[in-house]
Amino acid sequence: MCTRSFVLLVSVLVATGSSPAQPAHPPVTVPGTELRLMHSDILGQDLELCIRLPWTYNSLRDSMYSVLYCLDANRAFPMIANIATVQETPGFGAQEKIIVGVGYRTTQLADWSAWRTRDLTPTRDREVEQYWQKMLSQMTGKPYTVISGGASRFLECIQKEVIPFVEQNYRATRTNRGLSGYSYGGLFALYALFHAPETFTRIFAGSPSLDWDNGTIFHDEEAYAASHADLAVRLFMTVGALEDSTTKKVMETMAGRLRTRGYKSLRVHTAVFEDETHASCMAAAISRALRVLYEPRVVK
Repeated sequence: MCTRSFVLLVSVLVATGSSPAQPAHPPVTVPGTELRLMHSDILGQDLELCIRLPWTYNSLRDSMYSVLYCLDANRAFPMIANIATVQETPGFGAQEKIIVGVGYRTTQLADWSAWRTRDLTPTRDREVEQYWQKMLSQMTGKPYTVISGGASRFLECIQKEVIPFVEQNYRATRTNRGLSGYSYGGLFALYALFHAPETFTRIFAGSPSLDWDNGTIFHDEEAYAASHADLAVRLFMTVGALEDSTTKKVMETMAGRLRTRGYKSLRVHTAVFEDETHASCMAAAISRALRVLYEPRVVK
């Protein structure tokens, strides 16, 4: 189960991030990035938008850029931003784009863990809620309430608050948007695919937790297929070969279902990374996703 395979990674992050020490020297920043604060009325809390601008953004002032929206910015944004910057170095040929990491205003990774469980899952699972509440409370020494099943509200936040903010403040195109998510984020990316297919045309779902609530996302896929004749998206799903067998099986099942639907505009690509676990696969999968989604010549 993807939830179990993610426990060790989150445990390390929460343990090291729950009481950050004051730095003796200035912190290292990610070049070419900006931090924007935005209050979400839909979520009822502040968000941090981590923005990575392309190499040419400040020199080619008439140019418009596509945007890749990335989930779990509190953890993933520096990795995604730096990989994208390397791939987009002049002469390498990758398509330039704005990277927007959607994160929470907190330095406590226990908060991040609780809020991502709330926002990235499509239905409530009380057993999982109790598990996270117990683990986070033991790690931090204070009570934590974890409520899952908020994907519909979080998708509304991205559509009605985050995307308009970005498109009003940056030279962002209103088409060709991308969405990137890993683990619970991969589950949410597929939730967005079926519930807001017009919003994103490029989607990366890394090691997606498709077994959530007995595979409820497959019901979403069936409902979409029953009422739509096409799906204009390039989708890339990945899994590490050393992950549990369920994660690999459900990803392949989802890919197979989508490929048999006959959507003429859908492109489904998958990759299994040898000798990689749920945690170690993340960087490799993100690097490949940026190429598959934005460098057509590498897509088979």
